[in-house]
Amino acid sequence: MQNKTKNRIVTVLFSAFIAFFTVMSVYTGFFNPTATSEAERRPLAQAPTNVTLESIKDKTAISDFEDFVVDQFPFREFFRSVKARFQMNVLGLKENNGLATEDGYIVKVESSFNDKFVSDSIEILEHIYDTYFKDGKGDAFVSIIPDKNYYFSKAYGYASPDYEKLIADVRAALAGTEYIDLFDSLELSDYYKTDTHWDQPEILGALYTLAEGLGVREYLSGEYDKITIDGDFYGVYHGQSALNPDPDKISYLINDAIASAKLYNYGTKIEEVPMYNLDLFDGEDGYNVFLSGAAGNPVMRIVNNKCANNKTLIVFRDSYGSSLLPLLSEAYRTIYVIDIRSIDYNVREGWNGLYEVIPQRVFEESDVLFLYSTLIFNSNSFKPLAK
Repeated sequence: MQNKTKNRIVTVLFSAFIAFFTVMSVYTGFFNPTATSEAERRPLAQAPTNVTLESIKDKTAISDFEDFVVDQFPFREFFRSVKARFQMNVLGLKENNGLATEDGYIVKVESSFNDKFVSDSIEILEHIYDTYFKDGKGDAFVSIIPDKNYYFSKAYGYASPDYEKLIADVRAALAGTEYIDLFDSLELSDYYKTDTHWDQPEILGALYTLAEGLGVREYLSGEYDKITIDGDFYGVYHGQSALNPDPDKISYLINDAIASAKLYNYGTKIEEVPMYNLDLFDGEDGYNVFLSGAAGNPVMRIVNNKCANNKTLIVFRDSYGSSLLPLLSEAYRTIYVIDIRSIDYNVREGWNGLYEVIPQRVFEESDVLFLYSTLIFNSNSFKPLAK
């Protein structure tokens, strides 16, 4: 009799559990879906709307539905955390969803580069150099910023991509430029623990190496005040890891030259914006304080009228440059900051009216620096070239 009672209780509880999650799944998925995951910083799959007999046959509808069910599962963040902790702490696995954690450092482990992404990215930079700068009067430079995985893999014995081949391929394609090597100027501790980016106060070695290669080292004072922003910085890997690690802190360097420099954003109109925009710290990405969230802004200009060097530098860069260029601004009268992820570079006159805000003579007379991280080369961030 007691066994029957226990079985009934177990059956009732199990049925109630299944019914509860069924109701919650329908409610959260169809009536109250979550658009984006703040922790993972990505849009979540929604209920399929293009279900046809053909899409069922070719399994695209089934695949979309599977993605939808996984992304809209009730209490998803709780179960993500449970899964991650079980894999790392109980099973002793080193990775969870491609992220490895050692001594508080979280890294997306990559064992190889995507050959197509790399070749396409290099081809685009080669096209820009050949079209706009090959016959110019200024000097041309290229520098590759190593991602955190380069140092993490060396320190903890993880597999890593062939960085030497990437460097060789970039140098071969941009043979007319001078390569500035930053790999020996950095180490793992120079990067945030929960984010992909480097920590500005820790990259002075890379800054000086870059400035030496550009021929402007003498214009950097090397004297800065370090200011730490009050509040925690949750990097992109903080939420993706589902481990709730300790957050980072964001600090920035300032001196009289940087404080007096002017930063202009060329959006719908030219407007002055802060070099360090603290209002953006509490937004989606605290790293946006650097260059007022420059990533995604097509063109910016830094003007330092107090600099004795009256040369102009054009920099093509990704988000790593957002924290390095304020420091380099001490060495140039003018720096143009260009993000080609937001620009149509397929035709000479079609850079969203770029020649209207940057005179063509600037391209012909200025030095140019291609400054990109290995993460960008290993992505499809750039618009494809017109064939």
